[in-house]
Amino acid sequence: MNNAELDDRLAELFTGYNVLPASMLDRARKFQESRGGTLAGSLTELHIVEEDTLPPLLEELTGVRAVDPRLLTVYPDFVERMNVLVPPEVIAALMVFPAQMEINTIHVCMLNPTDGWTARALESVSGCKVVPAVTHERAIVGALEQHYAKYLKGPVAPPDEAAGREAAENAYRRFFDENFDDFLKPSITLINRHRDAIQRDERALESLIREPIIIRLVQQILCRAIESGASDVHVEPTGDGLRVRARIDGSIRVMHTLPPNAATPVVARLKAMADQPIHTSKTPIDARIGYDLVWGRGIDLRFSAVPAVTGEKVVLRVLDRTRQRRGLSDLGVDDHTRATLEAASDLPNGLLLVTGPTGSGKSSTLYALLDRLNGEDTAIFTAEDPVESRIIGVTQVQCSEGSGLTYATVLRSFLRQDPDVVMVGEIRDAETADIALKAALTGHLVLSSLHTNDAPGAVLRLTNMGLEPFVVASALRLVVAQRLVRRLCLKCRRPLATSSDALRPVLAAASPALAKAILAGHPHEPVGCTACTGSGYRGRVGIFEVLSVNDKIEDLIIRRAPASDIRKAARDAGMRTLREAGWFMVASGQTSISEILEHTVSDTDPGAREDAPVEGEVHA
Repeated sequence: MNNAELDDRLAELFTGYNVLPASMLDRARKFQESRGGTLAGSLTELHIVEEDTLPPLLEELTGVRAVDPRLLTVYPDFVERMNVLVPPEVIAALMVFPAQMEINTIHVCMLNPTDGWTARALESVSGCKVVPAVTHERAIVGALEQHYAKYLKGPVAPPDEAAGREAAENAYRRFFDENFDDFLKPSITLINRHRDAIQRDERALESLIREPIIIRLVQQILCRAIESGASDVHVEPTGDGLRVRARIDGSIRVMHTLPPNAATPVVARLKAMADQPIHTSKTPIDARIGYDLVWGRGIDLRFSAVPAVTGEKVVLRVLDRTRQRRGLSDLGVDDHTRATLEAASDLPNGLLLVTGPTGSGKSSTLYALLDRLNGEDTAIFTAEDPVESRIIGVTQVQCSEGSGLTYATVLRSFLRQDPDVVMVGEIRDAETADIALKAALTGHLVLSSLHTNDAPGAVLRLTNMGLEPFVVASALRLVVAQRLVRRLCLKCRRPLATSSDALRPVLAAASPALAKAILAGHPHEPVGCTACTGSGYRGRVGIFEVLSVNDKIEDLIIRRAPASDIRKAARDAGMRTLREAGWFMVASGQTSISEILEHTVSDTDPGAREDAPVEGEVHA
C-alpha cells in the first residue's frame, strides 16, 4: 500500500478501537498537510498519542515486525560501512535506518515497508538484499540524529517521496559514473591483505565478502553488464586471472579481467547473493538472485556454478521482469509469415511448436502469440520454468523439478480446469509430449517449444520420442524454427555494392526469385561507431522458417518419411528456409551477410525446387 493508504488505515484503526475521536484525527490531518510527513509523525509531534501505542498498530497494518531504532546498539564502524553502501543523504531522504547487516542482507527500519519501492531503491543503491522492519517517524528521526548527525548537513526533514526517489537514483547513477578501477584497485588491495587468512579459514572469507568495497565491486560488474544489454554474464577463473564476459546481442565479449586472487571472493560473493553456501562446491549449483540490483528494472538472475579445473565458473542468465513484450512484427516477422502464424493460432485446437537453440527467441515468440490470444473470453494456462514475464489474465505456473511441479504434472492439472489455450514452456520428454499431443487432439490449442535445428527436425524429434506417427500427424498444426541475428547499427552501416565480393556467392547460390529480391533491396555491411561500441551492430532481429502441416506432410509423417522429404514437401508448399529468410533480412538492410552465414546452414536439399518463388516484400 502507498503512504496515503497506510495513513488512512491507521486512522481507521484509531477510530475503530476508540483510541481517538474524529476531531483529534482531523487536527492531526491538517497539521500533516502543513508540515508533510506521515500521519503517525503528526500524531506524535502534537502529543495526541503516546509513541508506545504506534508499534503494535503499525505491525498489525503492515504485517512486518516493529522495531524502535533508538533502542538498538549501533557501533560507529557499522555506520561507516553503511555509508559506503548507502550515502547518508539517501538514508535521510528516504527516512530509513539500517539496523543490522548479515552476509548479504541489510535489515532496515522504514516508515512504510509495504510500498515496495523503498526496499527496491535501497537494494539498487546498496547491492544487497533488504529486509524491512516498520517504525514511526519520530523514532527514525531520533536514531538518525543520534548516529548520523555528523554525516548530515542539517536537521532531518519530514519524509518526501519524490525527494527520496531523486536522492536514491542520483546515488545509483553516481556510482556508475565512477571509473571501474576506482572500485577494483582498493578491492584487490583488500583481497591481497586477506589472501592467506581466507585460505585457512572460511570465516575470514565470509568477513571479506561483507566488506562494502567487495560488495560494490561485484555489483558494478553485474550492473555494468546488464546496463549494456547482456543476456548472460560469465564469471570464469582461467588460472592466470578472473575473466568476466557478457553475451550482448548474441555475441560474447570480455568486459573485465581481474587478478587471479579475486576469483575466490568474487565467486563467494555471487554465491552469497544467490543464498548459497560460500565454500567451494564439488557439485554444480543452480539458484537465483531475485532482488533489485538494477535501478528501475526488475531483474532476476538465474545462477549456475560448475566446478571447473581452474575454479568454479559462474554463469548468470539475465531475466528482465519489466521488459516490454513485443508483438510479432517487432520480432522481425514479415507480413506473410505473420499471417501464417496468426491463422494457425486462431485454430480451435492443435499443437504449435517453436523450435531453435537456447537464446534464439522462442519465449518471445510464444509470449507474442499469447498476448494476441489473451482475452476475457479465452482461458489461458501456462507452465513455465521460469516464468519470464507476467501476463495479466493468464494463469501462469512456475514449474520446478525439485518441487515436483514438472511440466507433465502441471499439464495434467490444467486439463481438469477447462482451458482453451495451454502453453508448455518446453517439451523435454516423452511424457510431456504425449500429454501435449493428446490435449491438442481433444479440443485445446497447445503452444510449446522444442530444441531442434529446423522445422522438419521437430517432426522427427516427436516420433523419436516414441509417439505414434498418426497422433503426431493429427495433432501438429505448425512448426516455427527461428534464430536471432544481430541488427546492423543504423548510425554507421554502409551500403553494399551489388558487385561486392561478399555478395557475389550469395547471388550465385540463390534462386532467381531470391537473387532478384536481393538486387532490388538495400544490402548493407557493418562498420562500427561509438553508438555500437565498434561492433557495427545494435540489437537483434529474428529470422523464421514456418512449416504448415498439410495433407501431404501428414501422410509423410504417418509413413515415417525422412526429414528431407518433409522439407521438400514444405518448400513445395511455399516454406521459406531459415537461410532464405536471412537473405531477405540482408536485402532489407537489417543484417549482414556474415550474420546469416554464421547462424544458418546451407539449403543443400537436392530435392528442393531452386526456382520456387519466395514470397514476401523487401523493405529498406
